[in-house]
Amino acid sequence: MKHVAIDHFSNYLSPSSLKACVDHVAFIGKRASVEDNKYYSDIYLFDGATARKLTSSGEVQSLYWLGDSLVFPDIRKEKDKERIEKKLPLTVLQRLDLGFGEAQEFARFSMPITDLVFISEDEYFFTATYDPMMERLSSEDEEKTTKALKEESDYIVFDEIPFWHNGRGVTNKKRNRLYHYRAGEVTAVTDPFTDVLSFKLDEGSKHLVFIARRFTDKMDTSNRLFLLRENETPVDISFENEDFDHQHVMFVAPNTILLEGTDRKEYGLNQNGDFFLYNYVSGEKITIDDSHDFNGSNSVGSDVKMAGGYEPEWQLQDGIAYFIETIDDSSHIMSIDLKNRKIERVTKAGGLIQDFVLCGSSFIAIAMRGNDGPELYRIEKDGTETRLTTMNADAIEGYEISTPETLTFTNEVGDTIRGWVMKPVEFDHNAKYPVILDIHGGPKTVYGSVFFHEMQYWAACGYAVIFCNPTGSDGKGAKFADIRGKYGTVDYRDIMTFVDTCLAQNPWMDADRMGVTGGSYGGFMTNWIIGHTDRFKAAVSQRSISNWLSKSNTTDIGYYFSADQIGETAWSNPEKLWWHSPLKYADRVHTPTLFIHSDEDYRCWLAEGIQMFTALKFHGVEARMCIFRGENHELSRSGLPKHRVRRLEEITRWFDEHLKSCV
Repeated sequence: MKHVAIDHFSNYLSPSSLKACVDHVAFIGKRASVEDNKYYSDIYLFDGATARKLTSSGEVQSLYWLGDSLVFPDIRKEKDKERIEKKLPLTVLQRLDLGFGEAQEFARFSMPITDLVFISEDEYFFTATYDPMMERLSSEDEEKTTKALKEESDYIVFDEIPFWHNGRGVTNKKRNRLYHYRAGEVTAVTDPFTDVLSFKLDEGSKHLVFIARRFTDKMDTSNRLFLLRENETPVDISFENEDFDHQHVMFVAPNTILLEGTDRKEYGLNQNGDFFLYNYVSGEKITIDDSHDFNGSNSVGSDVKMAGGYEPEWQLQDGIAYFIETIDDSSHIMSIDLKNRKIERVTKAGGLIQDFVLCGSSFIAIAMRGNDGPELYRIEKDGTETRLTTMNADAIEGYEISTPETLTFTNEVGDTIRGWVMKPVEFDHNAKYPVILDIHGGPKTVYGSVFFHEMQYWAACGYAVIFCNPTGSDGKGAKFADIRGKYGTVDYRDIMTFVDTCLAQNPWMDADRMGVTGGSYGGFMTNWIIGHTDRFKAAVSQRSISNWLSKSNTTDIGYYFSADQIGETAWSNPEKLWWHSPLKYADRVHTPTLFIHSDEDYRCWLAEGIQMFTALKFHGVEARMCIFRGENHELSRSGLPKHRVRRLEEITRWFDEHLKSCV
């Protein structure tokens, strides 16, 4: 059988953005091409039997149903492509009538549209990125505007925080603004300082609710909820007068919404949202099962699903609302009986639910089960599943796959910690194997048993791969996830106990040939581990945190994330931030360490990796640093295909040199 190769991720078609219309389900399918060093993204239509590709430009990123036709943004004319290359804003909407040939241009706007909801063909709401600089430079003379843009590109001016955002670049004064289109006229609903996070339309009343933040100097983590009635200005209907994080919302009855949100008073950013029925006319608020305590989204990781940041839409049918939630090491479709105010789990199988839509009396879902890649499943309301597609069957068939084996232990406070062991392929019980410990990011995310390319590649290279969900992970409630002020303590304890348990139960693992790696929080923990133990013979720290003082004042989320997670600021208690900083312990490190970072990673800025690398070099420790130009925090999941290959080459070569050469 074949072994998983370093570019095996390019064998997968990654579906996302499911949208249903009667018996048809459309979705975006994305595939990596290592040869072309890009991703191709097109619309696919599932008609109940097969999924066929409808577009061929490879550039379609979103789609919307308008009646029984599809509307989607796509730049097709050469003149329009030239405009985009000049960095001039433009969205061209195409309309494709099913069964009637090629798509035709539907509408065009001199702004980058980010989301859209139709009332009719001649009326709709949309959000678009508003850039005051573009408004200032805009001119009917394209040549003048292009020249002015080129001149302005020599300068970057900041006057607010955050001033940049991972994956979006410099965002100073840019806002996601809400607009209303009717009969050829576009009207801005929100002002230039309001950033719209999401919006929902009630098709019956044409009322629209949206969640937004308004700021001019510093963005707060709380937000506000607004109602827009026809021909009126938005009204603030926020659930609480005090700070509140409105997370998800949908209309469920006249003047009534279902809301998920939290005041974050008990667990800060780690606090999961509660569910409420809220009549915004009467002001009546009804809590739905306040004992329910899980994250209302999918946080299960995999590097063969390429739809980061996409939030599935909630669904409503017969008085029951449906959403996705992470429980333990899996994500599930959940239901809320609005009358009886009861929350229940629909899906039974473990794994990953990425997206779903109601189609008739059942769901069509994008799910990952076992070693399979993302596929479409029909899921009945009793949890029964039927796999509908084999889009990624060829990515598994004929390959030797290492199936993760569950390993659990009870930590010192009585919590059950779940982890997994992946044996090397062609495993020999009489042999001794090197081990790679892989630590997830977040920290409020989870590993599960679903397919993970990098781990499968290491197993194919002769490594045992071990990974777990320590204290601080998602899936077990907010109290378990709450490691504020405890970074490097209870989580480090669980990870080291997990390693000890793996070695005790698997004598074929070579305790003298262990490596450790992880990204983001996993990079922090890698940095922390090498400053607190010499048991690992090699380490690879990716997109890491090394210094909470610098993290706090350079990154897109740092100024509020660090204050929340460590519990102090550089002015209230700098010693506390420094105590939890791996850089403090760099003089104790002896482990050869590779640092991987990206120069546009504004979540864990480049300085975090450079500081730790420099400290190790200063103290005479073997170290190497690989910086990827033009990449951000998502390098391992959605970076350019050739960069993803090079990243994995760097990591594997480092481990080979330090864990295999010593045999």
